[in-house]
Amino acid sequence: MRMRALQECSSRELRPLLEEECRHWADELLWDFREVTSALAGELERRALVGCALQEGGAALAYCYALAEPARVVVGSLYAARVARGRGLEERLLEAVLGEAQGRHGSPRVECQTLFSTAPGPEPFERAGFRSRRRHYLVRDLAAPLPQFVSACRLRTFRRGDQAMAARLIHRSHEGSLDAALNLSYSTPARCREFVATLVERAGCGPFDPAASFVAESRQGLPIGLILASRLAPGTGHICQVSVLPEAQGQGLGTALVIASLARLRAAGLTGVSLSVTVDNRRAYRIYEDLGFRLRREFGAHAWVRPPRRLWSSS
Repeated sequence: MRMRALQECSSRELRPLLEEECRHWADELLWDFREVTSALAGELERRALVGCALQEGGAALAYCYALAEPARVVVGSLYAARVARGRGLEERLLEAVLGEAQGRHGSPRVECQTLFSTAPGPEPFERAGFRSRRRHYLVRDLAAPLPQFVSACRLRTFRRGDQAMAARLIHRSHEGSLDAALNLSYSTPARCREFVATLVERAGCGPFDPAASFVAESRQGLPIGLILASRLAPGTGHICQVSVLPEAQGQGLGTALVIASLARLRAAGLTGVSLSVTVDNRRAYRIYEDLGFRLRREFGAHAWVRPPRRLWSSS
């Protein structure tokens, strides 16, 4: 077994593994992963990917990559071929990539969400000093009836000119939250603006669906909530983001936004929809369960900051 830096690997060497990965996530998550693996193949050809691959007899059996940003390193997918699982390969790869990320150019922060990971557990993150929380990937059959719900707020479809407003609203709704501690994208309005642009302009969770994305307005016409949706596959939609301002929470606005998006996705002919949520976010989790979402996969959100910084108090 040989471990190689991804910068030494060609897309041809990893192509069979990436093709298997596409089939795996299509079955596991109802997610068309071809655009992601196509982008990864392009980065491999440019020798631009950070990370490692494990090879045996010339065949790539597992790989893990990371993206280095100025303020953090984000560890991406970790995939091992079906025939290679249960041999400790994922743990070996992850420990190598995490070690490099924590030492890389003195980066102050490393993050990883293991939705796209075949690693069996969080132990490598625990040994590396990460703080972690469980997240659930939930799915709903759009053929199931939608509840009737009338909101006192006006809902309108999202417009591309709403991006700056959406960033401010998402930031305010996440201030002081566990999700903000684990994900730097929520930390400032500017970072939220980049996050929104990734979803809307760069298909960060599949092609953006403006028809199934809504803004909720108060009686005074002020934005107080939003939902952003995308398409993961020809028959599958995805709820990328639901945010409600703190002063407007507890009034059923989140429920109204999700129902409106589900109705629009179903009217477009989609058969299923997914979303992810931190398990400790009990209010949101209860809304999704009441609306018929059910667990498809459990994963983790992990973050590490260079001491003496701390993500949150241990108490």
